Amino acid sequence: MILHHIQTSVTTDNALATCLRFIHPSDSIILAGDAVNCLLQMPWQHRLASVNVFILQDDVHARGLQQHIETIATRMSPELFHIIDYSSFVEQSLKHNKVITW
Repeated sequence: MILHHIQTSVTTDNALATCLRFIHPSDSIILAGDAVNCLLQMPWQHRLASVNVFILQDDVHARGLQQHIETIATRMSPELFHIIDYSSFVEQSLKHNKVITW
């Protein structure tokens, strides 16, 4: 069980696309930094719909995306879509066997 930490924008880096090619069903993804912007695009929402996804709340707030992400969250699977703080990030890092930062 791996926690894949994605920090870069999908428009400038292929980290998320590459990660999704190798992800195992028991793995999770955490979106941080500019990676949270991918959720504004419908194709990425569809690609992430069946993945356990964590989004860092501070990065959502820093980009002024609270309302957008809340709207998107209603369309995503509630058991797979989580908006978390840094302490929850640490908890997830400990729950997973490995963390890979892309």
